[in-house]
Amino acid sequence: MFIALALVVLAAGLLWLFGGQSDADAPARIVAAAVSQLPAHRRDWGRAMAAELTHFHGRARRWQFAAGVLRVVLFPPPRRRNRALLVAAAGLMAAAAATVAAASEVPGLAVFVAVLGLLLSGYAMAVTSRSPRARPTAPRVMVGVVALGGVAAAVATVVRIAAAHPAATTDGTHVFSILFALMLTGYLAFALTPPRLGGHANSDTVLWWALAGALASGVIWTAAALTMPPTAMGVIGYLSPVAAAATLAASAGASVAARSRRAGVQAGLLTGILAAPLHFALDLTTILQLHHYTLSSAYDVAAYPHSGYPDVASYILSDAVAGEIVSGLVLYPLTLLALALLGAVAGTGVHRLAARRTTG
Repeated sequence: MFIALALVVLAAGLLWLFGGQSDADAPARIVAAAVSQLPAHRRDWGRAMAAELTHFHGRARRWQFAAGVLRVVLFPPPRRRNRALLVAAAGLMAAAAATVAAASEVPGLAVFVAVLGLLLSGYAMAVTSRSPRARPTAPRVMVGVVALGGVAAAVATVVRIAAAHPAATTDGTHVFSILFALMLTGYLAFALTPPRLGGHANSDTVLWWALAGALASGVIWTAAALTMPPTAMGVIGYLSPVAAAATLAASAGASVAARSRRAGVQAGLLTGILAAPLHFALDLTTILQLHHYTLSSAYDVAAYPHSGYPDVASYILSDAVAGEIVSGLVLYPLTLLALALLGAVAGTGVHRLAARRTTG
């Protein structure tokens, strides 16, 4: 029920974010948003594409043109082909070595390691082939460190489970392995190369607010994990009040400080993206610390004898890993995005109210 409500709020917020304009203007908005992400040396081309769109009439032709512009922006022609190929080759070699090691030590994670290695190699090649970005600022470096640390903690936790209970991470369909790798790569890509917001000041504001929200959540969650007794449900829960408060504060604060609704939404979303892997790792670490695993529901009692798992611990941990991937890494950020939209609304409302009182 809560997830459905969050998705409704998310959809309404996105419509509000884009100004409630008619669908005929959607291609223009897509082209404008895509052009804003172009590096400096391609801005003239982007402006030319935005101007050319005005000569297209008919919904189908305008959408087709917008899709073409978006494709070029997302997958630009490489500028450093040799360097990109070298990075890709090195990444593939590292992925192959990691996959062989995983197949030997933790066979249940071999597919996950292979997919993650391929995705990270592709991401590294894409970043290398693009134009050099501006010199990284302190908040950008800190966001990168927190993002890498969270993803590393999530992977290390699953490896610990695989080493202690191999059956718990055996994924016959490989669905969860692939989803896990996709989500972690997406998190890193968004944190390390976030969309531009039109200036270093706005970007740094977003990063500082997101860092504050994510680190505050992490500190409180860690304290809870260290002080509360472990349970099979973890210590944090699907959506804690801490996560909700941190997201709302980050999105509202960034929207006020940057005077931008988009900045508030991005800050709230980045807060969730930085915190989600830590949420994942802490919950599974807590469950792994249990000394005795028991089936707590009638469904599990009936299903366990036919599950094929060698022990109750493997059965419970397998369900916990799959559940955390879906709820903690997929639904969790979507829910927080809905809260980020609400926070951005509140932040822009506060800014407008303060501006009216000042001018009045």
